[in-house]
Amino acid sequence: MQQLGSQVDTHGNIFKAKFPDQDSWVYNICDPEMAKHILVSNYKNYLKGVGIKQINVLLGRGIIVSEGDLWKRQRKMMQPLFSNKLLTQQLPLMINCADKLLASWKDDIEAGKAINITESMSQTALDFILHALFSEDLDRIIEETGENPFLMVTDDSARDLLFARRFRKLTHVVSDMMQRRRAENRQPFDLLSMVMNATEKRSGDAMPEKLQIDEILTLIIAGHETTASVLNWTWYLLAQHPEIEQQVLAESQQYMPLNDLPGMDEIAQLKLTQQVLDESMRLYPPVWVITRKAIADDHFNGIDIPAGTDILIPPYLVHRNPAYWPDPEKFDPQRFSPENKKSQHIGAYLPFAIGPRRCIGDSMAIQEMAVHISRLIQKVHFELIPGQTIELEPLVNLRPKQDILFHATYR
Repeated sequence: MQQLGSQVDTHGNIFKAKFPDQDSWVYNICDPEMAKHILVSNYKNYLKGVGIKQINVLLGRGIIVSEGDLWKRQRKMMQPLFSNKLLTQQLPLMINCADKLLASWKDDIEAGKAINITESMSQTALDFILHALFSEDLDRIIEETGENPFLMVTDDSARDLLFARRFRKLTHVVSDMMQRRRAENRQPFDLLSMVMNATEKRSGDAMPEKLQIDEILTLIIAGHETTASVLNWTWYLLAQHPEIEQQVLAESQQYMPLNDLPGMDEIAQLKLTQQVLDESMRLYPPVWVITRKAIADDHFNGIDIPAGTDILIPPYLVHRNPAYWPDPEKFDPQRFSPENKKSQHIGAYLPFAIGPRRCIGDSMAIQEMAVHISRLIQKVHFELIPGQTIELEPLVNLRPKQDILFHATYR
């Protein structure tokens, strides 16, 4: 990350280089206008780029990996999973996951022990996506086997081939769940049932079971890691800006009082909380680099892009382009006020990518994170434990190299 940033400082926002282990050129794009061209205007000329083979081993042919007609068909069948009806139905689960996390901290808070926020955000994000996917079946599996087979996702932060092989073994767990539902004629209202029932509009055909499982495994990884990363960095930033923390607290108390069950109207009122999350994702985008590969020759603004060229678009650096983000290192949620958002360049803000391949689950993730922040901030106050070294670890998602520790007190 630092090396790429220094190259931008030296060569500008668009430059080409070669990977040490290959001869082909790689374009590094930190210019929002060119990012828009590649991801939106001429997206059909670009496939997923470097690293996709490794992700393919992990996720099979889910919509993060698939291309062409298969991707279009899968995207259309998966889109209903993120309807307003489902988001409304998931609100109690989001609240329950936040409350469960808070309860798990009780002994440590009362004893004055450190809270590992990085580990905790990973656990609560996985808790939510697994229950959103499997509902009653997850608790049944844990009760019958005495363990949660999906915990490996939080126990192992590596995303190498060894992890991929271990993760793919979960296909048997998901397949068994699906077969049992069919045998018992059960269709609980959760994401697994929706994937199992998804059909193509024109033909009425369902997804093959292997593709269904690939999409479920994709939702586990994408639904867990993005949310965990954003929440980790959001609490880190709020702990350093107590005046903004107090403003978010006041908003939460007004629209999300702890004794009431909120509805979608109340969630929509969490405008400052949303701005805080947006600014957190600007500074620490969960997907720190987007990759593409040119199918055919392309040309943009005097720059030739030959067929086969690999493209790196790092949101981490695009979000720090001073021409579009004044004082880019400053944490300032007002950048995302309704007035300021009107003037933002579409290619300058890419936490969920842009264009047709924008993250399909972004609305669910944003709602989950807003509920989480609003629920916890009314109960606890965090302070960074001094003396910590916070370094970035740009793997699949942007993580801290060392877990972040907080001292927590009840309000």
